[in-house]
Amino acid sequence: MRGAIVVSQGQDGGNARQHILTVAGTLFAERGFDGVSVADIATASGISTGLIYYHFKDKQTLYETSIREGVHLLEDAGVWLLTGDAPAPEKIRGFVTEYMALVEEHSSIMHMLIRSVSDLTGPAPRNLIMRSSAAIDRLEAVIADGVKEGSFRPLDARLAALSLFALVNTPITARSLESTLKHTLQSNAAEQASFVSDLFLNGIIRCC
Repeated sequence: MRGAIVVSQGQDGGNARQHILTVAGTLFAERGFDGVSVADIATASGISTGLIYYHFKDKQTLYETSIREGVHLLEDAGVWLLTGDAPAPEKIRGFVTEYMALVEEHSSIMHMLIRSVSDLTGPAPRNLIMRSSAAIDRLEAVIADGVKEGSFRPLDARLAALSLFALVNTPITARSLESTLKHTLQSNAAEQASFVSDLFLNGIIRCC
């Protein structure tokens, strides 16, 4: 098969499994669950259907694993930067930069997750809500600490954390949905992260 990556069952099973997940995630992001078959994944990955079934019980299991690992990746993105002894504003900037950079690198994961949330009974909404809540909880704690140390003015830390999480995800979601905003987002992930951090931390009102 031209351009195929062929991995035998006895040849580095961990790499084969990850390769299957990577290819499957890309296809699910492009076509949705119903638009992809195991045969499609086998053809795109250059791996036999038998090896796919060796690693995954069926397409549903493969899909749910892709969702679960994608959500874990997003959860881990930058969360470690919210701990430690750095000032609260520095933690916020670090989290936003790391989170947006990682999602930019794995844009197909976000596209797959956004596609999948239309099924409210599926694995994505449950996992996303749980993991998003954990990240927001951490952001809330950092913001509350910032208020106590005087870095931030007194405010509702929970609402501020929710607002920041929404700000971080808006350009990512816009690109993933291929909305009209996609054509106006000419900046890269680092530039967008800097803009979001400045917007959140400094606002848009000119100081006197």
